Amino acid sequence: MGVEDVMKEVSEELERLVSTKTVVGEAMEAGGKTIIPISKVSFGFGSGGGEGKKSATESGFGGGGGAGAKIEPVAFLVISEEDVKLLRVSGKGDIDKFIEAVPEIIGKVKGMKGKMKDSNKPGETQEQSPTEEENN
Repeated sequence: MGVEDVMKEVSEELERLVSTKTVVGEAMEAGGKTIIPISKVSFGFGSGGGEGKKSATESGFGGGGGAGAKIEPVAFLVISEEDVKLLRVSGKGDIDKFIEAVPEIIGKVKGMKGKMKDSNKPGETQEQSPTEEENN
């Protein structure tokens, strides 16, 4: 068995283990709703080997391979007659939190701009807060 054979065997086993059914699980029925698990799959593999000849009649081969996989549930797709919801399982990272907060931030900025425009209309006075010197 050569290095190519070892690599082929390891990759075929990984292909068998990691399929679309691993990422998007089988649908389950519960309480009138269909629930589909969604997972994150990470994997890696490596293999190596060597061949050598001592003489015209003596030769040898040594090789090995290994693989690792991690399957982590990240969400459940819940389908009912009324709607479809994605329920996250894992904690949110900073980027996820930021992306989810963008619509709220935009709304707040627009609200602040609207207040600033209303307060700067001609003929109206703006209330100013007292400075530190006026407080003393």
